[in-house]
Amino acid sequence: MRRLARWSLVVSTLASCQSSNRAPAIHAGNDCARCGMTIGDLRFACESQDAHGWRQYDSIECLVGDGPRGSVWLADYDTKALAPVESLWVVKGDFPSPMGGGLAAFRDRAAADDVAGRTHGRVGRLAEVARRQEDPS
Repeated sequence: MRRLARWSLVVSTLASCQSSNRAPAIHAGNDCARCGMTIGDLRFACESQDAHGWRQYDSIECLVGDGPRGSVWLADYDTKALAPVESLWVVKGDFPSPMGGGLAAFRDRAAADDVAGRTHGRVGRLAEVARRQEDPS
């Protein structure tokens, strides 16, 4: 009986971890949900959650192209740590990224401004940058 109670506690603890709003870790070697490329550089990795679960991407460009819905998390370029999209600044600049669009996210606005200045880029929140991607005028 004690063994059953212990297993019940373990299972309920694991279940509560799964229902967390925090995005699961992205591991190098996973495939991008949009283009199928292997996720290699975690500085550009991101993910979104919809009704079917979490979708992981190798780049912000793929996430934007997939039309993210629900919870969106991007990796901070400097630390590779995932953070909610609302807490990050996105740079569109002239630098290499997995899909070639030159998009990277930064938790620190000063770091984003610095990279944008060095790469002839612009800084904004993801929604602003995504709109500019669709309508570059």
